[in-house]
Amino acid sequence: MELYNNIIIDTSEKIAGITTKTWAYDATDCWKNLERSELIMQSDQAFELGGSGTPSANFTCVTTNTDLVPQDEVLLCGKDLTELHGDVSFARIVLLGVKDIGDEDAAHSAIQQMDFVRYHVYPEGYMVRVSAESSQERVRVARDAVSRGISFKSIGNTYIKAYKENENVISARIIFLTDQEIIRELNQTANKVADITNALSHILDGLDVDCDSCALKPVCDEVEGMKEMHLGKKK
Repeated sequence: MELYNNIIIDTSEKIAGITTKTWAYDATDCWKNLERSELIMQSDQAFELGGSGTPSANFTCVTTNTDLVPQDEVLLCGKDLTELHGDVSFARIVLLGVKDIGDEDAAHSAIQQMDFVRYHVYPEGYMVRVSAESSQERVRVARDAVSRGISFKSIGNTYIKAYKENENVISARIIFLTDQEIIRELNQTANKVADITNALSHILDGLDVDCDSCALKPVCDEVEGMKEMHLGKKK
């Protein structure tokens, strides 16, 4: 599955000059993961990531080209959680190196399963609110968690641990960005990722449409391998 490769390459190039910290995955340094989402009242929060109308972005890309995601690691572009003192723009990007899963239908199902992980990670003192429709993610961080030293390193490790429970995941890179100019641009990238996934679903539904009149034609034209997949499904 290499439909997202160009986005992975472009994203990696964009953050290369602004990455401030990189940590190798450490399964022993995870933040406590609760069984369900925790309600953090506004009166108990230290700040919100993506709050107060600041830009936010969230997307997941998978690839069978593990050279693009060579190892498990957490990257930070900007200030860490204990360094923030107010609401800031925020992005969380997940890049996954995966096994060659097989045919397109199996791959699509696997992608959905991997993407669902983001809805089932509940770090203590870190309340995530995801908008699947707008590709945004807002996080309310509790003052108590900040005082106890919550960090993107430990949060990232918690996410990687969850992704690695999927047998198809070989490597995972979790990228956090805070208060960065490119976050607004990454929100547009997130929309493009959603378009690719929607186009893939459209193709696998077996809908026989006129490509020239299809609303998803720009996506198929831009993404390498998408048009060939569509034509193969129509035969």
